[in-house]
Amino acid sequence: MIPKVYILDDDITYAKLLAANLGKSGRFRNEIFDSYQALSNRRAEEPPDAIITDLVMPGLSGIEVTRRLRQSDPHLPIFVLTAHADLESAIEALKAGANEYLTKPVNMDELTTLLNRALEERPLREEAATIQKVRQEEFSLRAILGEHPRIEEIRQFVRRIAEIPRPTVLLLGASGTGKNLVARTIHYSSPHSDGRFVEINCSALPSNLLEAELFGYQKGAFTDARESKRGLIEVADAGTLFLDEIGDLSLELQAKLLNFLESRRFRRLGGTEEIEVSQRVITATNRDLEALVRSGEFRTDLYYRISVATHELPPLREVKSDIPLLADHFREVFNAEFRKQVESLDDDTLETLKAWDWPGNVRELRNVIERAMIFADGPTLKPSDLPELGSLEVTAAGDTGEADSFRLPRGLTLADAQREYIRRTLQDCDGSIQRAAETLGISRKNLWEKRKKYGLLQED
Repeated sequence: MIPKVYILDDDITYAKLLAANLGKSGRFRNEIFDSYQALSNRRAEEPPDAIITDLVMPGLSGIEVTRRLRQSDPHLPIFVLTAHADLESAIEALKAGANEYLTKPVNMDELTTLLNRALEERPLREEAATIQKVRQEEFSLRAILGEHPRIEEIRQFVRRIAEIPRPTVLLLGASGTGKNLVARTIHYSSPHSDGRFVEINCSALPSNLLEAELFGYQKGAFTDARESKRGLIEVADAGTLFLDEIGDLSLELQAKLLNFLESRRFRRLGGTEEIEVSQRVITATNRDLEALVRSGEFRTDLYYRISVATHELPPLREVKSDIPLLADHFREVFNAEFRKQVESLDDDTLETLKAWDWPGNVRELRNVIERAMIFADGPTLKPSDLPELGSLEVTAAGDTGEADSFRLPRGLTLADAQREYIRRTLQDCDGSIQRAAETLGISRKNLWEKRKKYGLLQED
């Protein structure tokens, strides 16, 4: 279908000449209007694919026309033409939403190229806007489920932070407590949600690769740098950069990150040009950063820089009253995903779920409900539908010589499993460091280091 272009200009002679030139190629159909009202009436009957408007006209100016058109159609290609170009009017037109600002007499090859490009990009922009709207709904404050006062505190924190222009945020909490969800909710609840949300796990890459991922590099910066590449900091410009597991960042990278956070400028690896960006930075960790600072593993100045706005997410065992609500939410999610019709969880199932300690937090609960939904046959989830809570059996010998066994859930990382094993051993030994160290077969010093690493010192 040939695109339709509406031309708005009180100079009908010039408008006819422009329409004739555009129509020569056969790529566009054109209609001419000498007033905004006439154009609006025609738009109501048959919407155009693009609009070209003069800047200076009786009544509404081209800038005001652009502003009104943009309000009703955010993705309509709009071109503003003028016989008397100046920088101030150009800036005003672009701020009003014009795609391009061109000077009469228009270069027809340039105008045709720009029109074609705008028409090709429109479906992509509309698709991106649809995805953005879905993301905003998916990660609205309603996504943070729970009625416990500590969950409401999280929502209040997000509301306040989202309104403030790009403060640095630190989210604390054990694995599976929802730090990623809260980070995304902050981004999509803010006025800058049109920007990109860019996430990187600081523990997932070696230090040298992580530096290249964050800051990018110039061609020839190192052996395999055959072309220049933008880093994630640059990609996240005007959006949000989420640095997960920041407690695992090397001291060398901590210094470079601090320098960036202070100035919002950086250089690509091998580059000499400073690049300036403006974005929100959110960091998260499941480690005790204050303990890392005391041990010299985390820079004091960086800790104070990232902890401008800090919030700690509670483990699921501290908000157990929300388990029924969360479990029912996951039931609905997997009903839709698996095309099932499980209507509820019975009381015995809920009591079973509330009795578990949930070392894997909400992530573990989701996995348990997912597995239950896969194998459930009836309209109600029953205890028999649940997977065995804690399918990894661990035996710890106490000082009495008797065996005491407990279970850890499947799906934990080795670090999470070790943390939970140490925590429960300390509980079984009534907090006695000496007895716990002997039970674990390690020295008191080694146990202290592991408690520090896994954030158990503060818990104790």
